[in-house]
Amino acid sequence: MGSPLFLLLDLLKDPDTSNKIVLQMAWSQVKAIGIGKVLAALLSALTVGVSSFIRIPQIRKLLIKTEADRVGVANGLSLQSLTIDTLNSLVHVSFNSHNNIPFINYGESLLLGIQNAIIILLTKYYRLRGNNEIDNVCKLSFSDAIKELADGLAQPILIMAGSIIFFTKIAPSSLISTLQILNIPISIISKIPQIKTNYRLQTVSHLSDVVLRANVLGSIIRVYTSFTDYSTKAKRGKNTVDEKILVAGYTTSLIMNSILLGQSIVYDKLGKGKRVKDDETKRD
Repeated sequence: MGSPLFLLLDLLKDPDTSNKIVLQMAWSQVKAIGIGKVLAALLSALTVGVSSFIRIPQIRKLLIKTEADRVGVANGLSLQSLTIDTLNSLVHVSFNSHNNIPFINYGESLLLGIQNAIIILLTKYYRLRGNNEIDNVCKLSFSDAIKELADGLAQPILIMAGSIIFFTKIAPSSLISTLQILNIPISIISKIPQIKTNYRLQTVSHLSDVVLRANVLGSIIRVYTSFTDYSTKAKRGKNTVDEKILVAGYTTSLIMNSILLGQSIVYDKLGKGKRVKDDETKRD
């Protein structure tokens, strides 16, 4: 027998069936499953879908305008924060996979981790370019460009590959579970270098405002969906340790992402105020 969703879709396509009746049947299904659970599932699917491209604005900041601008953006990003955050994503994906949690509940961590890896490599490349430690690959032949990139980016690529192999093929479940619990303090630690860099520069222009806001919204959604899963299991008297860990982790991420967004708002206002003051001084 097909799923209720496909049965309802077939009925909607049937010209002899009233759409009102189909919608009433759909609403009955939603109430039977639970509105909270259905909403959580829809939000989870939306989060996974959006996360497949949500860090693109940050990647574009490292690819547009002049090379000097790209180097400036790269110098404003914290490689330490990016590296720890990417490692956190890998641990989170491994933990959920080992515990057979549906992909829809953690898929964004995998997609964000991949985008983080791209940002790390671009940041490393433009820092090397800024220090004249690597040639401009755009001006080299294909073979020479590959060689130059391999020489300059070998270390981060090897670290990434080794981490993936270790956590997916070698690390025992007990270690991954422990690291998932440590994800909470690690999430805090991972954001601190970037927060300190923003404070030192008194600007967040090197970060994408779209990404900062999306991170906060995504954290809010994940707090809700993971708490919904926890509540559902708790009502059935099942073990909820994994869900408690996830709720705590997402709540921590929400707090730290909110601090970064807060810096963006504050420094943006300070920057506008400074520009207005400079304009008034020039007119005087």
